[in-house]
Amino acid sequence: MTTASTGSAASDLRLEVVDLISRPGAHRSFERTVPATGEEGSLAMRVPAGDPLEISGQLESVVEGIYVSGTVLAHLEGECSRCLDPVEDDVEARIDELFTYPEKMPGGAQDEDLVVLEGDSIDLAPLVHDALAVSAEDRPLCRPDCPGLCAQCGARLEDDPDHHHDVIDPRFAALQGLFEDEGTDRPGGEA
Repeated sequence: MTTASTGSAASDLRLEVVDLISRPGAHRSFERTVPATGEEGSLAMRVPAGDPLEISGQLESVVEGIYVSGTVLAHLEGECSRCLDPVEDDVEARIDELFTYPEKMPGGAQDEDLVVLEGDSIDLAPLVHDALAVSAEDRPLCRPDCPGLCAQCGARLEDDPDHHHDVIDPRFAALQGLFEDEGTDRPGGEA
């Protein structure tokens, strides 16, 4: 079992697979704990830079290449999509990918859905990033019934549940001034 080193996340997520190349049936486990770069997650929820990413799984040699399976454990932070309060979530994301040998590519064509094994190592960083992006909430909530913010003034509706604005139809806005002058003298002697 491989253990974590103290380098950068990018170098710590590169695994040497020279011992598995062209040896179908050979396999080994891996386990890494690396610091997050701050880019892992989605636009709404991210792993803070420096927080640990715990990655573990299996590397298996198959006829077509090296198959990687495992999980990523991470702590995500973001803001509630309604009230902007801080939101946290611990996720366990699944990673599964086949790193295909270049000579096993159909007709030598580059398929966008295939990941090609380049050299004697595989890079788990894109897999980890994608797995956490899919697992992260795209519209996180601090709680399911969060009332959010007032759309007109931005007031927190949690703090003032009776908060409201009198909305006047814009077609009648010009007439509003007539009712405000009711107690004053009008031209022509009317009171």
